[in-house]
Amino acid sequence: MFSYRSLFRQAWDISWRHKYLWFFGIFASLAAGSGSWEYQIVSRNLNQGIVDGSYIRLYDILALGETVRSFFTGFIHIFSYDIWTVLSLLAVTIISAVFLIFFIWLAITSQAALVSDSKKLLETKKKEPVLSIRNGLTEGHRYFWPLLGLNFLIRVVVAGVMFLVSLPLLFMVIKDTSLLATIYTIIFIIFVPLAMGLSLMIKYSIAYEVLDKHSLVSSLEHGWHLFKKHWLISVEAAIILFLINFVASMVLVTLLAIFLLPLLLLGLIFQLIWLVALMMFLTIAIIVFFGALMTSFQTAAWTNLFLSLKNGRGLAKLERIFSRRS
Repeated sequence: MFSYRSLFRQAWDISWRHKYLWFFGIFASLAAGSGSWEYQIVSRNLNQGIVDGSYIRLYDILALGETVRSFFTGFIHIFSYDIWTVLSLLAVTIISAVFLIFFIWLAITSQAALVSDSKKLLETKKKEPVLSIRNGLTEGHRYFWPLLGLNFLIRVVVAGVMFLVSLPLLFMVIKDTSLLATIYTIIFIIFVPLAMGLSLMIKYSIAYEVLDKHSLVSSLEHGWHLFKKHWLISVEAAIILFLINFVASMVLVTLLAIFLLPLLLLGLIFQLIWLVALMMFLTIAIIVFFGALMTSFQTAAWTNLFLSLKNGRGLAKLERIFSRRS
């Protein structure tokens, strides 16, 4: 019988027992911003407010265009310097580009490896398969281009829709009226489910691509149909995972504040550079590994849900409640 408790417990057992998955989790979180677009959208607007958060996003989009323009302008201007300066700057640019391409490859490949290995571990009956980071990267590399396309697509679509939705803010800067604010709020409320739906659809599309070897277009079609058929259970799972992630993050922050913050303040007060550096290193390391664990857990949970829904198992909690009452 399908239950969220069983689904999430299996995902947690896999992510906790197989800690090599954390390596993939560290880099896979870069592919979708800590794993999930819908979490970013909801949490950012809870922290900053609807209007303030959208102003920041609008500024970020406009600033990105200015940054790209400045880069190309500066790149052209470097050829006015002497040859050694030009060669040095070109070398730095090429090295930076190589590292950027490598991290993009590692992030997308790790995302595919997490989905693939999660399925193998979930479907293990007796003897667990022999899995490793090397085998996972080899398997994940096969789906690099399709998954890169899916991740790029969701980023462009969400950023584009957010830009269009935020356009009323430009008019509010010129003439701040309650009517414009009301219109914007209504449009934004409409957009949030759309953004969540797109994010969840992409999760299923990635699973279809990696697990069922579908093409890019076919995986999008199947992902959309699966989400459309099971949208309620998908939203319920997203909300539960968001709450788990939120509570776990609050617990982590509390523990860091209790155990590491006093030592950090002690080092600052007595100017103990080694203690300050050690506490900062431990804090960063703990946060990184925590993020890797949560990304591994979320990916395993969505993979488990995908397998259940594709096989015809799974009923939303609300549907079960109303079916019992009727």
